Amino acid sequence: MAIAIIVFFIVDFIGWFVVKDLRQEKKMKEEIANIQQMLNQEQINMDSIIKKLTHTITTGEYSKVERAIKNYLADNINAMITIDSVLNGDTIENALTAENYQNDGPDFVKTRQILKDMKNKLTSSKETMVTLSQNNTVMSYLKNVDDSYYIDLYKEMMGEKSTVDDIKNIEKNIDDVVNLIQSQQNVLKFLSENKNMWNVQNGKIQFDDDNLLNQYNQLLLAVQ
Repeated sequence: MAIAIIVFFIVDFIGWFVVKDLRQEKKMKEEIANIQQMLNQEQINMDSIIKKLTHTITTGEYSKVERAIKNYLADNINAMITIDSVLNGDTIENALTAENYQNDGPDFVKTRQILKDMKNKLTSSKETMVTLSQNNTVMSYLKNVDDSYYIDLYKEMMGEKSTVDDIKNIEKNIDDVVNLIQSQQNVLKFLSENKNMWNVQNGKIQFDDDNLLNQYNQLLLAVQ
């Protein structure tokens, strides 16, 4: 009878841990799904997302899986925020306007520095995004976990990673913007080098030499 009671309590004790683990797993999956949903909203509340990414709601091995996923998402989000901040700024749109020629010309120290910084940020973010898309990088976020169950759970929750075509598209899209910025830099460098040969009149740039005008127009073609 005593043995039966002991066996009952052992089974019940093990069952309690199983239920607890299942609850943690369900809770973690709901948490990650909620973050993904928040990221897909039209108006993204970054403060709420960051709060979730920096807070761990599980314990034990599950916390390692949760932390790995959230750290990976955080690095992805940071790269995207950097790219978004560059693309949503008005420098690219206004760099080659008559107004900017008047305000920052003829040397364009401010505009050229901003464009340089933007290009560096985009290049760095591209490298980060490409690296993050690689499977070995994804797995590197999961640390100090040997149990195959939790490793498989991590892989399952991370889902399918970017394909070669996806990576190439990321690179191409960012490279297109980097090339645009470089073309704008070329125009501003040309204007700076020939600063005594042009001026802005009635909202339009005027050159003292037709050859310089032709060179300017050729440089503009690369921007369009």
